[in-house]
Amino acid sequence: MAGGNWDYNCSRTSLSNGLLFTCIYTENINQPDGSSFWRLSDSYKKDKGETPITAKFGFNYHGHSYEGGWFSQSKGETKDGWFYDLGFNDCGGIVGWLAAQGQSTFHNAPVTIC
Repeated sequence: MAGGNWDYNCSRTSLSNGLLFTCIYTENINQPDGSSFWRLSDSYKKDKGETPITAKFGFNYHGHSYEGGWFSQSKGETKDGWFYDLGFNDCGGIVGWLAAQGQSTFHNAPVTIC
């Protein structure tokens, strides 16, 4: 069972202008060694703030940081960032994040695959 602070496999953090989600899912692809690949999504629902942002998603796992490309987002939009074929193999916490240019990097609560 995957753990998160919001749902079965998801964490959610309220930011001043919206909601940040990090969720993990199994790909249902079992490897010869018995492991599975996972996919992770970061999502940001921007429901306040008139100024558009330029941002990127990413996550931290066992001291390593992984990130996607930059995107622009306006009020009323939800943006998703996907990371595929992840070989998570333990119960370590996965911390999703949103980095907004000219602002901070906003971290979500950890999610685990256990």
